[in-house]
Amino acid sequence: MRKYSHPRPIILALIFAVAAGLLLSCGGSEEEVQECEKVFNAAEGTWECVEQSGNGDATKEVNTTNENTSVAAEPTPVPTPVITNDTAAGKELWVYLTKCISIEDEHLMVNTATKGNWLITPTKDSPQEFGTWLIKPSGELVPHNSKAELWNAYLKGNCDNNIMSPAATDVITQTDASTVLWTQLAKCHPEMPVSMLIAQRSQQTGDWVIVSDPNYAMDDYGVWSVKRDATIKPLNDRAKEVWAALSLSQGSLGNASNTAEVAAACTPVIRNEQEANDRMYSYLSSCYPELRQAEMITTRDPMKHVWLVVTNEPSADNTTEWKKSIWSVDGDGRVLPKNSSSAATMGIIDAGNC
Repeated sequence: MRKYSHPRPIILALIFAVAAGLLLSCGGSEEEVQECEKVFNAAEGTWECVEQSGNGDATKEVNTTNENTSVAAEPTPVPTPVITNDTAAGKELWVYLTKCISIEDEHLMVNTATKGNWLITPTKDSPQEFGTWLIKPSGELVPHNSKAELWNAYLKGNCDNNIMSPAATDVITQTDASTVLWTQLAKCHPEMPVSMLIAQRSQQTGDWVIVSDPNYAMDDYGVWSVKRDATIKPLNDRAKEVWAALSLSQGSLGNASNTAEVAAACTPVIRNEQEANDRMYSYLSSCYPELRQAEMITTRDPMKHVWLVVTNEPSADNTTEWKKSIWSVDGDGRVLPKNSSSAATMGIIDAGNC
C-alpha cells in the first residue's frame, strides 16, 4: 500500500508565493510610497497630487503677490484738545498758580497766540508778577520768559521761599504807591500834595515808577520806584538828592513800616515859599530895615530846585530910584544874587556899609 506525504507544507508555500506576487504588482516597497497634497480636478472628477515643483511655484507666486500688495497706512489719531477757549486756558494756569499764592482769575490776561496756543500775562492790577506763560491745547503749561521759569521752579518746589518769594500785597494801586512815597517826602515837604505824584506800573518789574506832575510848579522831586512791599528807591540823581536831604537811616530804605517810624532830619531849612521869603528878609533887614516883606515876590524854580525872590530896596546913597533885585534861596538857606542889582546890594551888606 502506497503512502502519501502530508500536503500542508506545500499549501503554505503556495500561499506565501501568491502574497509576494501581489505586493510586487501594487507598486513596490513601502519606501516607494510617497504622500502628497491632493487637490480636486473638477474637469476630470478625480483627486490629484500636486507636484512639488508646482506647489513651490504656486507658493512663490503667492509670496510674490503678497510682496507687491501695498498695505494702506492707518491715519494718526488726532488728540482731542483739553483747552478750547480763553476761559479754559486762564483757568488752567490759575489752578496751577493758586497752589502757592492767593490770586483771582480776573488778574490773568489771556491772549490768543499761534498754532492754537494761548499766552497769559498778569493784568495791570494783578497782585503778583508771575511772568508770561504759553498754554497749549493739550493743557500743557510752558513758561515763556525768565520770570515764569522762576515761578515754575517755585511752584514745583512746593512753594519753597528759598527759590523765590511772591510779592507782598501792601501796595496794589496807584494811590497806594503815591501815598507810600508821599508819606516820606512830606516829612520835609509838608506843602507837597499827594496828588502831585504820578505812579505808573512797570510791566517789566511789577514795581511802581513815580514822578512829579509836570503841571505842579512847586518842584521836581525826581523819579522813584516803589515795590509791592512798599520798598522805596530813588532812581535818578534828583531823587537821590531829595532822599539824602531827608536824612533817614539806611535801614529805612527797606519798607514803609520802617520809614514811617523814622523821623526825618529835614536837612533843608527852607521848605516852602514863606520860609524862603522869611530868609530873604532876614538877610536884607540888617541894612534895609524899612524893607516891606509883603512886597517881596517869591516863586519856585523847579528846574534848579531853588526859590527866586524879587525885592525892592533903595540905592546905597538913597538918591536914586529903588531898584529891583533878584535873588535865589536854596533849601539850605543860602542866598545868592541873580542880577547886577542884587549883586551890588550883597556887596553893601557883606562889607557892612549899610
